[in-house]
Order: sequence, then structure tokens, then C-alpha cells
Amino acid sequence: MDNKQIYRIEADSYGDYNDKDDENLVEDENIYDETNNQPITKPFNPNEIDVDIATVNLGSIIEQLENEEIDLQPDFQRSTDVWNPTKKSRLIESILLGLPLPSFYFSEDPVTKKLSVIDGLQRLCAIRDFILKAHKKDALRLQGLQFLNNFEGKTYLELERPEIKRIKSLKITMNTLRKGTPNDVKFIIFQRVNTAGEPLTPQEMRHALNQGIAAKFIKELAELDSFKIATNNSVKSKRMQDRDFANRFVAFFIGYNEYSGELDTFLNDKMGELNRMPQERLINIRQIFDETMKCCYTIFRDDTFRRRYDKNDRKKPISKAVFDSLSVNIAWLTNNQRELLIRNAETFKDGLINLFNDKAFNAAISTGTGQKYSVEKRFNSIKELIFKIINL
Repeated sequence: MDNKQIYRIEADSYGDYNDKDDENLVEDENIYDETNNQPITKPFNPNEIDVDIATVNLGSIIEQLENEEIDLQPDFQRSTDVWNPTKKSRLIESILLGLPLPSFYFSEDPVTKKLSVIDGLQRLCAIRDFILKAHKKDALRLQGLQFLNNFEGKTYLELERPEIKRIKSLKITMNTLRKGTPNDVKFIIFQRVNTAGEPLTPQEMRHALNQGIAAKFIKELAELDSFKIATNNSVKSKRMQDRDFANRFVAFFIGYNEYSGELDTFLNDKMGELNRMPQERLINIRQIFDETMKCCYTIFRDDTFRRRYDKNDRKKPISKAVFDSLSVNIAWLTNNQRELLIRNAETFKDGLINLFNDKAFNAAISTGTGQKYSVEKRFNSIKELIFKIINL
């Protein structure tokens, strides 16, 4: 039976594991230890921040939405359906009451030339659903209002002229990071203002700031069958969790030696590099990622990227720290070296169990996993194990 046939076989699980035993199919990650927040190793120049702050009528935002000058593509950020109809309706009610809205934050996208939303996506989607979809079947019909009961059940088309004027004349603050602001600076600002409503995940922020080739490429990797099979479909696409894994692989694969200990900034920088890469290099990375996922699954089956402290241990959730250090080390191998590793699969699995029981290694995949020491410890330990096995 060749490796391709082995790869296609549905693997048997160890022990008596049941998916219901694991509410979290991916481990909650402790990137920084409890006493040390993310260190700043590369201070930013405040003169690089270029923000346009303007007070405008809400009608101006509505016009930009209508002309598709604000990017609300379905794949953008998180899902546009986070708010239910009642929550959307109450935003519209607040507008009709003339209540002030939180500031909107945008970033000028140098690729699409549109405004990317940093903070305010759900508010914009509610406005879109009520006003721009007014002629469609799925137009928002107001419900669950707390004050304006006389508007209950109404659509935008059923409003009188005074209410429409009230909506469009509401003053809002629009903060726009101009395209000249460096991408890494945008990411830090993005993190700081992204606090209200439904905060974005770090990967959603990276996706927002790296539109074009980079965003599409990371999405493509996350959608490969080999990745889904290797992770047993445990890494979900909701909130771009699957793309966070793909982003990690790419970042460490192309830039491990540049890692300084600032994980979020590092992942954002390396994702941005994809927009400047030649097509041939992207094709090569995609092929290596695909081959690596297949190799990992062939060796570990349903245990791929999971901790195992002994052979009878129950199945654990997938670990991001195990994923990045194991997958990237295998990706750096030649095809012949991967074949040797597959032939010695049992020895490799036993060696990894020993590593998981090593106090220092276990700490590197458990606490402060984004610290430079932790990254180097787990990457170097797995590398040493791999070459010890293939040089037998």
C-alpha cells in the first residue's frame, strides 16, 4: 500500500474518544505568559500615522455603501450576519431617535481603492439591510423596538420623508487610516480601536489589512482538502480560525529566522509579503503546504497536531503551537526525507510522546507560546527529533 492510499484511509482513533468529549476542537492558546504582555521590540514612529478624522452626515456613508466604495464583500472580516434582526432594528431605532453612534474606523485599501472597515462592520450591515435592501425580499423589517413602537414592523420604504431626513442627516465621526500609513502600524491601530460590539479576531484583522493576493492565497490554503483531512475538519472557517492556521504556516515557513517575539505583528507582516511575491513562489508554497498536510496525516492520522502523553491517552484538541512547529519543520524537508519519516512513523510518534512529557517542551506549547524562547524551543526540539530519526 503506497502513501497516497494510506492517506485516503479513514484513520481509527485511539481509545474511546467521542467528539462530544471535546467542546473545543482547537486548544485555547496562551500566547503570552500571565506576567508578561507582548513585548515591543520595534517601536513605531508616530509620524507614520496618517488619520483623517471627519464629521459627516450618515447620508454620506449610505451613498458610499450604495456606490460600493466601502467593502462589504461576503468574505470580508467575519460573517455579516452576526447581528440578529432585533439588534439591527434597535440600531435603526437609535438613529431615528437621533442618538450618537460610536465612531466608524476605515482603512484606505491600496489594492482595491475602497475603504476597508476596521470598526463598525455590523452597524454598516444593519444600515445596508434596512436602506439599500429596501426593495428586496430580505429587507430588514423593524422589530423588537424599545421606544418607537409605532415603527414596529415597518421597512425603510414605509417611512415618511421627515424620518428619512432624520436618518440621513445624523452626524457621525468617520476616522480613515490613509493608504500611506504602513501596514504594521495599521494593524496596531486596528487592535486598539477594535473593542466595541463584536471584536474582530486577529486573523480577521490581518485579512482586512491584506486584501488581494494575500487574502485569497491564505483562504485557498485553508480550503485545501489535505488541510481539512489532516485537522479532521476540527478547525472551523467561522471567524477565520482555519486561515489563522494557514497564516501561521506561511509566516514561519518563509520567515522563521526573522521572528522577534511579536506574534501578531509577525503574522501580519508575513501575510503582507504574499502580495509582493512572484506567482511561482506562491505556487511552490501551496504545493509544499499540501504535501506537508498529507505527510502529517499519513504519520499521525486522527492524532495530527494533537498532544499525546502516552499511547493510551485520550484524544486531545488540536494545538496551534504543535501545528506550527510540526508542520513547518516537515515542510522544510526534502521529499526523500519526508518518505524516510513516514517509514519510521512509529518511532516518530514515540519520540513526540517523549517530547510532550518533557517539562520544557510542554511549557513551550502551553504557556507564553508566542514568546521567542518558546517558539525556538519547540521548533528546535522537533527539528532535532526529525533528523535523529531520518539519520538512523
